[in-house]
Amino acid sequence: DVIADYLEESGVSAATIAVGGSVLTYGDKPGGDWQIAVRDPDGSDGSALGILSISGTHYISTSGDYEKYFEENGVKYHHIFDPDTGYPAKSGLRSVTVVCDSGLKSDGLSTACFVLGYEASLPVLQEYGAQAVFILEDGSVRTTEGLEAYFSIIK
Repeated sequence: DVIADYLEESGVSAATIAVGGSVLTYGDKPGGDWQIAVRDPDGSDGSALGILSISGTHYISTSGDYEKYFEENGVKYHHIFDPDTGYPAKSGLRSVTVVCDSGLKSDGLSTACFVLGYEASLPVLQEYGAQAVFILEDGSVRTTEGLEAYFSIIK
């Protein structure tokens, strides 16, 4: 959010900024839509499962179980904890990518939705005017209605 304010104050017309699991698309990309890759949780480092094609200013954040984890005795322990159990969340998801009008919201919502799971996330996303791409444990992909036309599976 601070970077978007800086870009506006500096007179920048278009930019993409990536910080960790978050991306800012700022303004309209000359010549077409912004193409933002959504990682494949089962793919090699950096491989994409799909592409989000969007225009304008958006904040995109992803939370998933595939980067920060370890396995012990056949059990995978990732870094996104369920506050009810104190253990890594078991929500049936591998990742959630949230698109909305605030970097703070997109980051918080992607983690919250990962913990909540697909069904319980839908009213939360609606409340905050956000959209999402969900990758489920079985490898299937679901999007909220507002993103259906903007997300393409490439895998």
